Amino acid sequence: MNTLEILLQQIGLFVIYILAGMILVKTKVLNSETLDPISRFVIKMALPVMIFVNIIDGVERDTLFHSLSILVIAAVFYICTFIISLGMTKIFHLGGDQAGIYQAMLLGEKSGLDEEVRLRYQMAGMVHILAISGLHISVLGMGLFSLLKKLSFGNGWAGFLSLSVILQYGMLTGSSVSAMRAVCMFVLAVGARILGRSYDFLTALAVSAILLLLDTPAYLYSSSFLLSFGAVTGLGIVAPALNRLVGSERAWVKTLLSSFAVQLTTLPVLLRMYGEVSVLGIVLNLAVLPTVSVVLICGLCCVAVGFMSISAAGICLIPGKILLMLYEKLCVLAGAVPFCTWIGGAPEIWQCVVYYVLLFGGIQIALFLKEKGAYRVWRVLSRGICVAVVCVSIFILGFRQKNLISITCLDIGQGDGIVIQLPGGKTVMVDGGSSSKKKVASYQILPYLKNQGISVVDAMLISHTDLDHISGVQELLTLKEKHLTTLRIKNLLLPDWKAPEEVYYELEEQAKRCGISVLRLHQGQKLRFGDGSLEILSPETSAKGTDVNEEGIVMELRYGKFRGLFTGDIGAETEKKLLPKLDDVNFLKVGHHGSRYSTCQEFLDKIKPELAVISCSESNTYGHPSPETTARLEENGIRTEYTMKNGAITVYTDGHSIRMKTFCNEKTA
Repeated sequence: MNTLEILLQQIGLFVIYILAGMILVKTKVLNSETLDPISRFVIKMALPVMIFVNIIDGVERDTLFHSLSILVIAAVFYICTFIISLGMTKIFHLGGDQAGIYQAMLLGEKSGLDEEVRLRYQMAGMVHILAISGLHISVLGMGLFSLLKKLSFGNGWAGFLSLSVILQYGMLTGSSVSAMRAVCMFVLAVGARILGRSYDFLTALAVSAILLLLDTPAYLYSSSFLLSFGAVTGLGIVAPALNRLVGSERAWVKTLLSSFAVQLTTLPVLLRMYGEVSVLGIVLNLAVLPTVSVVLICGLCCVAVGFMSISAAGICLIPGKILLMLYEKLCVLAGAVPFCTWIGGAPEIWQCVVYYVLLFGGIQIALFLKEKGAYRVWRVLSRGICVAVVCVSIFILGFRQKNLISITCLDIGQGDGIVIQLPGGKTVMVDGGSSSKKKVASYQILPYLKNQGISVVDAMLISHTDLDHISGVQELLTLKEKHLTTLRIKNLLLPDWKAPEEVYYELEEQAKRCGISVLRLHQGQKLRFGDGSLEILSPETSAKGTDVNEEGIVMELRYGKFRGLFTGDIGAETEKKLLPKLDDVNFLKVGHHGSRYSTCQEFLDKIKPELAVISCSESNTYGHPSPETTARLEENGIRTEYTMKNGAITVYTDGHSIRMKTFCNEKTA
């Protein structure tokens, strides 16, 4: 029997097995409960036996007899690897599921990555190791190229094979921007070796950027593109300049300066895209980056060895698992540090331009002064100028002018979420929840606060405890308990109820665990925040909390001549009770998402608002906003805006006039 016949025979057997399995599943002879043990049996018993039978097929008896010692050794080795893998798992507590991390690192697949893990790595400034980057390409590509060279392959064949593998790997991982940038630069580096030409780092970077932009010009607005090329630019331009200024030959100093250079170069992009940057990442990457290649190699070895032995593959993973365990500990420790991240907010384009001009210009001036003379005073002066320039650049990047009051009604679906920014940097949040959207804190509330450079919320006011008003607040407090955000909340303000529901006490206890002061508010109280104040109009001191809508907090914001009324979910009954305490207002947050049972005519006649905002979801099942309510607002000549139509709505005031901006455009009221 020749080789082709043997191959066709084995393929035919596999085809028969597959067809038999499909028939048995279709006829419901096999189900999900029986398939799993059968699969394990085939992989662990039937497949090795079949391989063994094919190996000894046609082998003479004497030859087989003399090979028994090898078979015994192999069996002993298999048993030992299995025992060692179990023992190491118990010793190092490696039983956790780290498949999601390896999927992200090796394949760029993040669907299996736990959200909490991603947040921890992001806060520690180490999230880049969970993405396919130049590090992966350099480890795989240059490692393979060097291996082929040692195996006596010439530059041509070694380069061709390694390039083929890396191109396929880049496409396998989804052709991400960072991966394709690294692939392009690797192609140019290996091509230069094959052709006997010199390789220029910055030229290769520029060519890679041009090629990617020619293919997809929209990459110019991609955070992945800007961060990937910005980081490499920092390594190629800023890091060498800083090394020349410092003049140290120590490896750890050069590594620290390289990490610092990457942070400086990508800082405007990080702030503009995410509003936040890790501070500890500069130091933590010193310990992490040199060992990431070990994790990658362990993952690749596990994949290769896993085809032959699951136990041996587990042993290959042990060094990588230990390192991932250490990375997780570093992330947890970093998250517990109050200044782990800097929430600087999204800078304007002009701030980014001024930052880069000052940064690169200042570094060049410092280098010029250092090289001007050999005296120590010049070296000290150059370093001092460099430090001063960096500090001034960062200050300009983080500068925020806050001489106006802004009221932002977030578009968080069927719910309420309002952020009030007062002059002097004070921030008050009114509610934060949605019944139509999940994780509104992670995906909407926190990103907005970071975008605005809000690192401290002075007061988190909860009008009442319905889910569409507190779900985001609960999520935010959970994140704080787990040290997954550095946002500070000083006070939690709750309605002063005598007999509230259990969720009220749960919210109170959760806030106290986070170190947040809890205050209970009732009618007649006034809170001052700089030049602004909040006057509590409801609930009454005797409120029990049995009707959370009607007994919720109603407050009036006062700043100069400006008046803003926030009504929670009250209906016409409470509106009429409040009439004696009300006067003309400039801004109204319409009660109960525009319900037909709120915003009665008597109420509107009394307050006469210029601008009203309704927060609700377009797909809600409650009929919000009610046609009767919207018609009544229109008949009274009140400009009414809807979050479901315009997205987030922001109202600005200097205490006299008001200006409104929606997510799509800007209007003046």
